[in-house]
Amino acid sequence: MFEFFKKIFFINMIMIIVGIFPFLSWGKGYWVEILCAFSISLINAIVGYYLVLNSINKPNAEFYKFVYGGMLVRMAVVFGFSIFMILNGFVLKTPYMLFLISFYVIHQWTEISGWLKDLPGRKVQLNS
Repeated sequence: MFEFFKKIFFINMIMIIVGIFPFLSWGKGYWVEILCAFSISLINAIVGYYLVLNSINKPNAEFYKFVYGGMLVRMAVVFGFSIFMILNGFVLKTPYMLFLISFYVIHQWTEISGWLKDLPGRKVQLNS
């Protein structure tokens, strides 16, 4: 789990370094959109990573409940949070959604590549 946090910290630092110039040039008015999109995406990736690693040693039915049920709940939370923020006027719709999609793709890539590193060392139960 420590390796995942180290990797996600490194990826986030790269995003900050790459994004600091565009933010300072034209994005100062969108700091709430950036912060909200980044936070919800990061939390989503951490929870997803945790659910997969904790359920990999469980029987298949439980594993799928954790992974797919967790995915459903996480997507509902992201959707609900996004709708709440947009409808109440806390964020602008287009910049928020663009930032959310961008951060989501990067964080999901980090989460899935973290699984691929951690899961080969784990044993999977096969029913025969």
